[in-house]
Amino acid sequence: MSKSSKIQIYFYSILLFNIIWLFIFPKPIKNFSPIIFAIPTFPVFALSSYNKVHEFSTALKNTHPDLFEKYVINYGNIHDRGKIVEIGYITKNEDFENLQDANLYELYNLCKQFATLTIYSFIITLFLGIATVYL
Repeated sequence: MSKSSKIQIYFYSILLFNIIWLFIFPKPIKNFSPIIFAIPTFPVFALSSYNKVHEFSTALKNTHPDLFEKYVINYGNIHDRGKIVEIGYITKNEDFENLQDANLYELYNLCKQFATLTIYSFIITLFLGIATVYL
């Protein structure tokens, strides 16, 4: 089982648990559903995304320095400036999509997956908060 499959199982199992939580428990207890969803998802995926971007950038710098120089970020946080690349969380980056190195390509996919799940977990937390009011 690949790491990306395990991450998806983790995310969807917590989401399923919280949806069941909303329909089983009475009103005062069901109000904790957004918190119980947000704590193990949003910070975990956000920090993992940041960590994977650093891993991907380091691996890219070692294997393809030309691509690293092309996509390096020279703005923002002073500690990250010139050390990480813009991987294109939302749009496809053709240079990274066509990487031949399997490990580097897997890191790229994990970066995108963690970033996407971070956004999804934030939005789902908001929807769970709204659902606790109306259910």
